[in-house]
Amino acid sequence: MRRIGFFFLFFLFLSFSTVLFAVEKKIYIEDRVFARAKIEKIERIEGNETNPYDVLVRVHLLILDSPKKGERPVVEFKGEDNMPKDMFYKEGDVIFVGIGGDNVGSDAEYVLMYDVDNSRGLFVFGVILLCAIILVGRFRSILSMLSLLATIVLLFYVLIPMTLKGYSALPLAVAISIFAIVITIPIILGFQKKTLAAICGASSGVLIATTLALLAGWIIRLSGIVTNEMMTVFYASSIDINLKGLAMSAMVVSALGAIMDVCISIASATDEIFRVNPEISFKEAFKSIITVSSDMLGATVNTLMFAYVGGALPLVLMISLKYDPSMPILMIFNNAQVLSDLISSAIGCIGMFLSMPATAVISIELHKRSRGYNQKAA
Repeated sequence: MRRIGFFFLFFLFLSFSTVLFAVEKKIYIEDRVFARAKIEKIERIEGNETNPYDVLVRVHLLILDSPKKGERPVVEFKGEDNMPKDMFYKEGDVIFVGIGGDNVGSDAEYVLMYDVDNSRGLFVFGVILLCAIILVGRFRSILSMLSLLATIVLLFYVLIPMTLKGYSALPLAVAISIFAIVITIPIILGFQKKTLAAICGASSGVLIATTLALLAGWIIRLSGIVTNEMMTVFYASSIDINLKGLAMSAMVVSALGAIMDVCISIASATDEIFRVNPEISFKEAFKSIITVSSDMLGATVNTLMFAYVGGALPLVLMISLKYDPSMPILMIFNNAQVLSDLISSAIGCIGMFLSMPATAVISIELHKRSRGYNQKAA
């Protein structure tokens, strides 16, 4: 058993040791001032009613903050006017803008219009979420949310900066995932035997998902697991990002939530079994836990599948419009975005499935050893 564990750790070490040395690219970086602006007026001028491309839209803005506060630039759009209803800006909207120039000392400037400022909506739903947590989950749920925020901070201030410096994102993603497990589970369960079992089981699930992600990176062409968003990041960054490591780290992080969920449930179920019947045998305890696991898996898989289908619904519609019915079904499954999502879902499910018996074995062993220690002490 020790040899297997040593081999597994050595295998992961070799996999993680392939760090990409950053290759700097020459990218033009322009100074830009970001601010909020209010849309005071929108003018729509049609040149030819029969030509949808002959439309001129002028948007009059009032800059609300930044050194450009008080200025009133006008942004013009010319082209097709077939956007869905309510998708374009409206008079009175507050939006984010970027103000840039040609950096040659002239006064020429241009304004880029970004998203509408929905900070008020974010604040409202944040308050509702906080109230729900306080009313239902009380103090421990608040601590759990704080641990989630700590994980998010690590993702944005460790994983992303290191990845943008050229390091492989996979070992960083694994370290952050295990950190999230070690911090979050004790907050949820407290400091008990089942807490240690859940931590060990969830960590094993993350390592299993990592191994599967590495396997996917070896047997699937890079173009199959790298999405358009990742390619955009590659071209926009100042260094050559390790796209394979980025894709594999996304698979690991996406599996983390489901793995922690099932491991906590299995550890709690095992603890309850031994509380009711402390003398139960290893075989009977494992059989009971597997029975509970099989029922739990059905509900969990349904949750994951509905969440996946809901999130991928625009992609499914795009595929329906883009592909001809005469095309083979495998051609659809080998689309980069579809294949990437399928592989990520499969890795998450497999990691979740295999972490359940691992958590059960660890939890049973902890209870057995604790009982034996108490009998010797008595």
